[in-house]
Amino acid sequence: MKKVLCLFFIPLITIVTGCSMTKEQIQSSKPVDKSLGIVLAAVTTVKAKYIEDANYYLRESGTKEEQRIDAFEGSLFGKHDDYPEDKSRDGSLIALPLKPGSYELCNWGLYIATGVSFTDIHPAKPPVPLKFTISPGEITYIGDLHIEPIMGKNLLGISIPGGGNPGISDNSAVDLQLLRKKYPNLQDWPVRTNIIDGQAWDIIH
Repeated sequence: MKKVLCLFFIPLITIVTGCSMTKEQIQSSKPVDKSLGIVLAAVTTVKAKYIEDANYYLRESGTKEEQRIDAFEGSLFGKHDDYPEDKSRDGSLIALPLKPGSYELCNWGLYIATGVSFTDIHPAKPPVPLKFTISPGEITYIGDLHIEPIMGKNLLGISIPGGGNPGISDNSAVDLQLLRKKYPNLQDWPVRTNIIDGQAWDIIH
């Protein structure tokens, strides 16, 4: 698969090898071991047909194995959307069980349909890690992990997605209400709001 590594509007095309795991999410019908902690985040992008998925990647601090969380939860039959009434974003609220410790967001990506092919957009250089901690028996909400496509033009002057601009914001007023509906098995878990400062990743300041 072709991967496009983008910085601002200028795509750099290369073949990239590497792997990441899609972390198994919490099942709403199953109890969760309280020796673990839970990271809670929305992964979202704009409502656009050409965007197939938006991803953030996390890993335990000091390790290299990345785990991918998806805006559309890897759906094969259309986009899953936890925010159908929100005209500004598509995506999912994700709850992941993790062993307690220090973690970091380490990368992001957009998967875009470009005519008859698909393009994977990532930053040209690995961004600075954004750290957070997980405590046992507690949900840690780290924010709405959003990616806005950046539009450029091809050689024919046609407007196309040429990059992405990630941003993290506090949407806890909506997301914590959705948490109780989507994950009824987490009703008795305390929630700590710890919005990650994502300014270091923001391309358009």
